[in-house]
Amino acid sequence: MKKDPLQINAEYTKIKRNVGESVQDYCIRFDAVYNAIPDDLKPTRKSALLKFPDDFNPDMAYQLRGRDLATLEEMQKIAVSVEANLNDKRARMKAEKRVTIKEEASTSDQTLHKVEKMVEKLTLDKPELQI
Repeated sequence: MKKDPLQINAEYTKIKRNVGESVQDYCIRFDAVYNAIPDDLKPTRKSALLKFPDDFNPDMAYQLRGRDLATLEEMQKIAVSVEANLNDKRARMKAEKRVTIKEEASTSDQTLHKVEKMVEKLTLDKPELQI
């Protein structure tokens, strides 16, 4: 069943990146909707280039717009690359956080062990302190 051209255009106007949707999946969906618009109703490629970053966080949208890219395809490649870099950075930060927490825990364990040894020594030296 063929969609109504005005409905496709309305879908393009309202297109948003879904929560949890990867940039690559959004690019595919964005292109599918844009390319389904009949040529006589289709916004220009420049217009699509301006619309595409609208649903990203402000920093990413600013970076995409600030690069003065000539084509939507270039912008989409960069957006996918930026997302991959951000995911790598998040994973590294998460790993570093786990290492820091483990180090803090082992330091606490060592301190607790020292206190236990001191209490044990005190109770051995002074039996009257035993509970």
